Formats: sequence, C-alpha cells, structure tokens
Amino acid sequence: MYISIFENLQNFNHDPYTFMDKKSAADIMKKIYMAPSDSVQRILKTDRPNIVLIILESWSADLIEELGGEAGITPEFKKLEKNGILFDQVYASGSRSEQGMAAIFSGFPAHPISSITVQPDKFVKLPSMVKVLEKNGYSSSFYFGGQLIYGNIKSYIIFNGFDKIMEGDNFPKNLPQGKLGIHDEFTLSYMENDIGNMKQPFFAALFTLSTHSPWDQPFSKPLKWGDNEREYINAAYYTDHCLGDFFSKAKTEPWFDNTLFILVADHSHNSYRNWHPHSKEYHKIPMLFYGNVIKEEFHGSICHKLGNQHDIAATLLSQLNLPAQDFHFSKNLFNPSSSEFAYFTTEDGLGWIRPYGYFTYDKGADFYYWWTDPNLADSIKREGKAYLQTVFGEYMSN
Repeated sequence: MYISIFENLQNFNHDPYTFMDKKSAADIMKKIYMAPSDSVQRILKTDRPNIVLIILESWSADLIEELGGEAGITPEFKKLEKNGILFDQVYASGSRSEQGMAAIFSGFPAHPISSITVQPDKFVKLPSMVKVLEKNGYSSSFYFGGQLIYGNIKSYIIFNGFDKIMEGDNFPKNLPQGKLGIHDEFTLSYMENDIGNMKQPFFAALFTLSTHSPWDQPFSKPLKWGDNEREYINAAYYTDHCLGDFFSKAKTEPWFDNTLFILVADHSHNSYRNWHPHSKEYHKIPMLFYGNVIKEEFHGSICHKLGNQHDIAATLLSQLNLPAQDFHFSKNLFNPSSSEFAYFTTEDGLGWIRPYGYFTYDKGADFYYWWTDPNLADSIKREGKAYLQTVFGEYMSN
C-alpha cells in the first residue's frame, strides 16, 4: 500500500491523461470495439475443455522463429505450433509482470505510473476470468516457483480465487532452486503430476521463472551468439527445453486430449535486436493455443488478428459459450468482424497500433515518435489518446 501511495500521490486529485471530453473518448472507444457481427470461429471440439495456461516470463516475439526471430532458440515451441494456433500480431500492454497478470486474468490493460495490482481497493473491482470459470464448474490452481511478493502479485492472485496456490515455499523442499526460486523444469513437472488429481474440467495456470535474470538455470548454454542478450536467449532455450519435456509427459496423461493449452508471455524483453523501447517490435510477444482439443483443420494455422494479451478473456470465454461482457477492454480474436488494433503503455504515454500504421506518444514531452507514416490522420492520434484516457480513468475511479 505504501508503494501505491508513493506512486499515485500526484494523481489523487488529477488525471494526467485527460486529452478530450469524456463523451468524445467514450464515442471513440465504442467505435473501435464495435463488432458488426457476433459470429465466432469455433476452434474447439468441446465447450468444456480443461485449460492449462502457461505464462512465459519475459518472452519476446524475437525468441520465436515464426514470429521473425532467429532459428534455434525455441525449437520445442516450434514443434507445438504444428498442433496449435499461433497468434502473430499480439502485443503486451505493459512491461512488468504484475501488469501482465491483470491483463491476462482480468482483461485490464496496463497504464503509466503504476499498476492496478498494487492497490487492493482497486483490483477487487476488476472482473476475474478465474471466477467466471469456477462459477461454471471449473476447479483451479496456480503455480510459481518463486515468491509472488513483487508487484503485489500474490494478493491479486488470491483475489482471483484459485482453489490452490503454489509458490516457492509450498513446493517440496528437495526441488532444486536458483537465486529466484525453483527452476522451470521442476515446477512444470510438479504441475503435470498435480493436475491429474484435480476435478475436471480444470483450469491450471503456471508462471515460469527461468527467463528472468540472473539466468542461473541448471542447464548448458549452447547459444554462442546474441551479444548483450546471450544470457537471455540461453535462458529461453532452457525454458523451451523444459516445455518439451512437460508436453512429452503430458501427452501420456488421460486428461491430455481434452485440454487446451495457452502459452503467452506476461511481457516482452529486450532482445538481441535491441529494439527501441518505444517501438512496437519491443512489445511484441508470442501467444499460442495448442492441443488435441483444437479441431484438426486449425492445427498449424496462424491467427493474424492484431491484439493484446488482455484479449485472452473474451477470446477464450466465447469459445466456452460463457459471458465476457464484464471484460470490456477484451475483444474476441476469433471474431472476424472485431477491430484490428493493439495498445501498449510507456512510462508516460502510449503506443497505438493499427494495420495501416502506428505511433508512440510521450505525454511529458508532448512528442510523437512516428515509426511509420508521420502523416497518419489525426483521428488515429485521437484513438490512441482516447484509449489511454479511458483505461487510466477507469483505474482512477475504481
């Protein structure tokens, strides 16, 4: 709570991201979220699959060959693509893990200055995908090999109402640990064994750890390139190897064929390409829906819809025929008529991406970083500003 007060003291009585009157902002938001049709591309064989969500710590799109990355960093992920649906235009709205958690579980985008997870009085007013699933018969669990104290993530995870929460100290004491906690191979293996005892349908979420410094994984570092990010890409190679082992074992389990696996990053990370932090490339992340529960005709396909990881809630719940209207910042990526846009926040501004161009805006400097066409219409500028104004306004009013 002290962090919350410190970060937000200057904004208790003033919203710094008011760019237009509320009606104008609301009209713009209504327009960009309007979907002329509510038709949904049905990708699943059932509307009550088990769901395993693997949140990949700091995974950049540059780790994935199909997303433009160099070959050989994540070969196991590449194998999974053959039986899944890869999203090739997904961006993280924030750059911190706690922001990613709120985006994934509550469909709430990141914003400048602070994170909603550090303020319990605010995040308790958010919707929860976990609670929707539990209300409809799902059991639930969450696994993380470290401690969830930073960003107040633990408090937020408890709010989501998981039936079981496992963090570092809750795991068996004999599991090998590094400086941050239990290495990914052991948490993934633990979850693989544990979820077999859960009541089906189940929703199990695991947050990986090893792709965060200090990169002390118990594994060789075979990638001899990458310059300033060599340690990072070798850590990703390790976590990818762990994923390969996990799925090899999971395929032998009786629950596997009825399980949808969702792999998505919490946020991106600087890569060997050293993108500017204000560029869209810096914020691009991988997302994959995988499993035999996906209809065969979608295996190996790519979804080109432009979006964010806070679109997971509406996208997933619509496949389950469950209500998603409370997740009003989340759009269904399998609705062909939903709008194409993505958003990300900076320290004091935003990035706004459309298929025909994008920009980043710094509010303090009142400066546009144009990365495509500097002659983009003023209406595109207003869209991005209306989005940030609406998100931050809701954060302030919660």
